[in-house]
Amino acid sequence: MRLPFRGKEPAGSGLAREAVNMTNVAPENDRGLAGQTIFVSGAGAGIGRAVAEALGAAGANLALFDIDTAAMEAVAGPLLGQGLRVSCHTGDVTSAADVHTAIEQAVQLHARLDGAVNNAGIVGASADVLDYPADVFRRVLDVNVLGVLHGMQAQLGVMKRQGRGAIVNIASAAAIIGWAGHSAYVASKHAVVGLTKTAALEYAAQGIRINAVCPAFIYTDLTAGLFQTPGVHDAAVANHPIGRLGQPHEVAEAVMWLLSDRSSFAVGSSLVVDGASTID
Repeated sequence: MRLPFRGKEPAGSGLAREAVNMTNVAPENDRGLAGQTIFVSGAGAGIGRAVAEALGAAGANLALFDIDTAAMEAVAGPLLGQGLRVSCHTGDVTSAADVHTAIEQAVQLHARLDGAVNNAGIVGASADVLDYPADVFRRVLDVNVLGVLHGMQAQLGVMKRQGRGAIVNIASAAAIIGWAGHSAYVASKHAVVGLTKTAALEYAAQGIRINAVCPAFIYTDLTAGLFQTPGVHDAAVANHPIGRLGQPHEVAEAVMWLLSDRSSFAVGSSLVVDGASTID
């Protein structure tokens, strides 16, 4: 039985399609990312930094983007020392012009754009819906949703010309559950998943795979502020059946899989990395 087709029907599609050549599967110790150029936003700290470092270890060249130039350059230094081609681009993801300029510069410097990780994000305020400040809510949506949109629009323009590419958007476990006191963050991450699914449908037939990763609590600078409130850290750990919180490198592993051809049939997915915290 043929399933309903919700995306754009690729040319020559139908029941008889060319079989996947499984002989092209990479060796176990080869991610296939060496020499590729990957754009990473929010690369100066936390998950973004871990992704950049992991990609560098896999031999990828990098275009780093962050609003904090010093933090980004601190990440780039050791990667350059490994002999990789690394460029740094300062800007704000809420500015479409900043993001498009960075992507254009990255392509000029690296001559290609094989993958992208739209990671930059903020948590926002902690308040009930009734009292949530509208200006803060809008800021969270600007960074977490429009930031991803700006990234994808700039990246897709390049990848369409190339006829291939992989994009990974960093959502959150909060994209599939609620989180009392953080309505803006939850709404924004639900939106990232919806945006990812829609874009994946639109561009899958053009050789571009778009997926999301949904981490639960990860030890980063972003969560460090939350854990300053007494009892929050212990409560968070208790909420994770695995008995601990996540590390940035564990999210980076998921991102690299989705960027690599090892995940060649993963399109529009939301890969949950959450220590079982969202299981009903």
